[in-house]
Amino acid sequence: MVNAITVLMEYAMPLVDDLLTELESYLWFWSLDAASGFWAVMMTQRAREISAFVCALGHFEWLRMPFGLKNAPMIYHRIIDNALWGYVQPRDGWESYAEKVRRAEAASATQRGRLSDPNQPTPDSVNSATKFEADHRALAESDPLQDLVNSPESDMFANGELDESTLTPVFDRRSFVDNICFGGTTFEDCLATLSRLLARLAECRISISFTKSIFVQPAVDFLSREVFQHGIRANPATLAAIAELPFRTSKKGMQGFLGALNYYSRFIQNMAVYGAVLYQLKGADFADGCDLVAAKSAFAELKTKVANAPILRHFDSAKEVHIMLFANAWALISTLLQTHDGLLHPVRFCGRVLEENEVNYHPVEKEVLVLLHILKVGHTLFAGKTLHVYTRSSTLEWVFTLKSLYGRAVSFAVLLSPYLLKVKRIRELDADFAQLLQATVTPHIGLDESLSHLAPPSKNSTTVRLDSELLYAHVPQDCVGHVLSFDGSAKTEKNGGYGSCSWILWSLPSWDIVIAASAHLPSTTVNIAEYTGMNNGVMAALERGLTDLIIVGASRLAIQQYMGVMACKKEALQLELARHKKLTEQLSSVRYLHVLRHYNAAADSLATEALESKMGRVSRDDGDDKKANPPSSF
Repeated sequence: MVNAITVLMEYAMPLVDDLLTELESYLWFWSLDAASGFWAVMMTQRAREISAFVCALGHFEWLRMPFGLKNAPMIYHRIIDNALWGYVQPRDGWESYAEKVRRAEAASATQRGRLSDPNQPTPDSVNSATKFEADHRALAESDPLQDLVNSPESDMFANGELDESTLTPVFDRRSFVDNICFGGTTFEDCLATLSRLLARLAECRISISFTKSIFVQPAVDFLSREVFQHGIRANPATLAAIAELPFRTSKKGMQGFLGALNYYSRFIQNMAVYGAVLYQLKGADFADGCDLVAAKSAFAELKTKVANAPILRHFDSAKEVHIMLFANAWALISTLLQTHDGLLHPVRFCGRVLEENEVNYHPVEKEVLVLLHILKVGHTLFAGKTLHVYTRSSTLEWVFTLKSLYGRAVSFAVLLSPYLLKVKRIRELDADFAQLLQATVTPHIGLDESLSHLAPPSKNSTTVRLDSELLYAHVPQDCVGHVLSFDGSAKTEKNGGYGSCSWILWSLPSWDIVIAASAHLPSTTVNIAEYTGMNNGVMAALERGLTDLIIVGASRLAIQQYMGVMACKKEALQLELARHKKLTEQLSSVRYLHVLRHYNAAADSLATEALESKMGRVSRDDGDDKKANPPSSF
């Protein structure tokens, strides 16, 4: 509730990818972790009252800034940034303010000791018999430290002055909240920077956790990554734990697995390709009897990728940039490479799953999407550089050379215009290019065939193609029996959420109407409306003692779900399908035909009329509308 009514503080937080750059020239590293984290920041009286909470043990207020508040990371990060760069300081300087804090802390400690001493008399000590009364008495006397925190001079960002410290800026890097990492080309240089930083943090009254910090080592752990001279690698212990996980048997468990992989996605080549089928899993897919062969195969492949995660090189701004692109039917992946010792080494892997509207893009357009994605991720690295792009299609060059563009190519050309790109086509079995790649990088040549078994299902309901001669069969002109046609319509929830359905029972071969009816449905969806029309029609046939029925309709979903061609996973549709199966069990024979909307005009007209008038209508064989134009095109 507090976060819901809190206005988000506008402060630029650093990106993890940016903090892992500019480390290529260091031989020695250190990593510091601030002590207590957010709890080092005291809460003002107003903040205490806003964030107060009540539980079974009573009413509580936060004295220190807790984890979980919306603006806590920005507030804390601003304090650390100010310590590293020296923007502002309290009035009269850091030393003067530190002395005020020490005096307030001493006075506060004396006051707490007096209140907690049972031998010290207080005005209401005789009548105080409960903890509530004791707490109330303690709150009645103001705390000196809290008074200082609530005073205007404590807000140095609003009432402070320019920082005059000689220790800033400490170095040309930002921290990630309370995690600070830096290095040096020599041991002495690294030690000198560390000494200057510790002096500055002491000046700003920021404590460091020595048990969680690493001082002047050839390799340090920073943000769960191991940073050293030759590159960056994921935390080996974490990767080993991920690689030993069994297949997740629930949606929540699978989301946890994918969340861990996302954090290390820059180390996993082709992660989007292997993970796509796992991202689409729903809770119902883990039920007994469901086909999880592709999911289990992808899960095993990802664990193998995690176990063999390569060491990524530091991005070197002095070296040329190479980008390898790959796009298939469901994912986009790219690899950022740079040359070391005559070979192309990976700097990072990148990728994402295609959006639903992107699946039908041309392969060349998909490769442009891959390129745009990696350019967005590494925008700060690529500014002003020539990028060597390796693609499987030579037509990507047309975006830059053609003078007349149309469609999506226009927007692609505009988005790519700020970059200097050199596109080179990699042909099948290009041995020269494969020899340039470092052993940990897999060439994308021939990858489509090897990944075909991992293709995820459609994002819509799972479908299987049915022989068109079976699905779109015809009713012969001389057929004797009864045909049920049905339809359903519905308004969107935004426009009321109501709907209608209709059903018409025809007698063949004369195409006489046995019954034509419609109904208004106060609350429904179009699929439920179509199911309702079909089920009402079957009930009308059973009431007249009919045993053989041909059911036709424009609802591909209702017909194909009953025939088993289309999966039925929504609970509401499963109930309607079960109801329909129970009704048709009373028939001797039933046949289903799907027709185009044009040939289902009679039922469609009845449903539309009921939708607009919000009233149903029934016409039987003894009524005036006995005859209608027969839908002979069934």
